[in-house]
Amino acid sequence: MQPPAVRRRRRWWPVPPSLLVGIAPLVLFATYSIVRSRPSDDYDSLGLTTDSVLHDLVVPESIVAAVLVVVVTALGWWRIATVDPTRGRPRWTMLAPILVLAVCIGRLPLVDWAGKSVDYFLLLTVGVLLVGVFEELLTRGVLMVGLRRRLPEVGVWLASCALFGLLHFVNVLAGAPVDQTVVQVVFAASFGSTLYLARRLTGNLLAPVLLHAFWDFGAIAVSASRGAGLDFFLVGLLGLAAFAVLLLGVVAGALVAWRDDRAWRLRRRWRTVTAMDRL
Repeated sequence: MQPPAVRRRRRWWPVPPSLLVGIAPLVLFATYSIVRSRPSDDYDSLGLTTDSVLHDLVVPESIVAAVLVVVVTALGWWRIATVDPTRGRPRWTMLAPILVLAVCIGRLPLVDWAGKSVDYFLLLTVGVLLVGVFEELLTRGVLMVGLRRRLPEVGVWLASCALFGLLHFVNVLAGAPVDQTVVQVVFAASFGSTLYLARRLTGNLLAPVLLHAFWDFGAIAVSASRGAGLDFFLVGLLGLAAFAVLLLGVVAGALVAWRDDRAWRLRRRWRTVTAMDRL
């Protein structure tokens, strides 16, 4: 007598990775940003004062970061969203994140340290860390998990960088000039490639979070130092260096993703070969 068949229960948690679930938080955040933004917002004043850092950066980023943490916990995606089982290669591509780090360090002497209070820099540090956690967990974390269900790694690299850049286009609704925002979108997409490298080459999300936060700290702090005898020659020189480094990051990111897809390309190639031809 055959034993009765055991009925398998469907697993509901962790939620199985899918493209729809991976992209949903980004769409919801973009929608929230569009609804919240107003043309009368003074975008250029963001981060210039302690009050602005607190109310325009720390408070809203705390809210969205907390919501995203709850979402990732509910999905059960912490491991797959923050850790890669293998590290990317070739290793020399780590040069791109290292050079971005050098640009961040090069900005520090341009900051008006004496003209701002300790509270300003402490709040700015907290704010940019929250930005790093939220945006990296959103784009280099949850989004990449979803993209990897449907796309080869090159597609994941390209889509995650492009969507990260386009996410910044909502700044137009917050009062940013259109031409300036278009440049920011291209710049952010390129920077996204270096952040992708930081994750792939270290195997975890912590490196891009810290690199993103350090970059934003310098960008905002230098912008807040505009009226304190800022050396615009050095600012321009660092800008050119950043452009060259980010271009390297795009090339290196594409190379790492392409190399990861080698096994995938071989499988596709063998699908078109009949069994007899393989002998």
